[in-house]
Amino acid sequence: MIHFKLKKTGKMAIVLLTTVMIVGIIGRLIGPQTIRQQLENDRVCRLCDLSGADLRDADLTGVDLTGAVLKGADLTGTLLKDADLSQADLRYTRLEQAVLDGATWVNGQTCGAASIGRCLTPATAAVMTTGHCPACNLKAATLESLNLEGALLAGANLTRADLCLARLSGADLVRANLTRAIARQAAFDRSHLLEVDLTEADLSESDFTGAYLRGALMIKAVLRDSILVNTDLRQAVLLNADLTGACLNEADLSNVNLKMATLDHADFSDANLSGANLIGATIDDALFTDAYLVDAVWIDGQKCTAGSIGRCVR
Repeated sequence: MIHFKLKKTGKMAIVLLTTVMIVGIIGRLIGPQTIRQQLENDRVCRLCDLSGADLRDADLTGVDLTGAVLKGADLTGTLLKDADLSQADLRYTRLEQAVLDGATWVNGQTCGAASIGRCLTPATAAVMTTGHCPACNLKAATLESLNLEGALLAGANLTRADLCLARLSGADLVRANLTRAIARQAAFDRSHLLEVDLTEADLSESDFTGAYLRGALMIKAVLRDSILVNTDLRQAVLLNADLTGACLNEADLSNVNLKMATLDHADFSDANLSGANLIGATIDDALFTDAYLVDAVWIDGQKCTAGSIGRCVR
């Protein structure tokens, strides 16, 4: 009898323990921790997708965010002291008043003291103080709204850098790498951008008046409503680029690759498009008033012949 009771009690204990475990699992499924709580508690979130996350004023001291995607996240006022942000994607991320002292930045460099709102790596500090940093590692550098007129940045690595509203008039960016950089409403007028790499860069509403972009690589670049008046774009590659509403009056686009580009509402008045490739491009409401199109390959693959001024004559 006693043996039976002990056996029954043991079974009940197992059932009770199993029930508790199931309830715990269900509880976690029903009421999961918020992203903020997980980061503040675990301090590790490598390769996490935190796109658009609201992490304002969170205490993420020492958190490991190696390779995390923080695109569009709000880190306003967030404490990121000694955090590891190596290889993280911080495009469109808000960092106003974020504390980054001692943090490891995207490019592997350490953020210096007083890194509030931007990571002050040695290269970033050099650009801000002297405007000269050729061939520097400025990957994902936060340079928004800075006055960098006449800066010497030839050969610099500016991939995924934030250059929104920055003034780079007359700057030397020859063969610099700005792949996936964010440079909305930036000023590049009169800048020297020979063979610069702007692949997938966001250059919306930026000013390239009189800039030298010969041989530039601008595959899938976004140039919506940008100003490219009298700009030298000879032999540039704008494959699949978005130039919706762009102003290209008097620009030199000879031998440019505009294949599959979006050119809707763009203005090519008086531009030189000799030898340009426009196969598959969209040109809804685009203006070609007095544009020189001789030897250009039109959107349908037909070559424009002699007399192609303002329109493609097959």
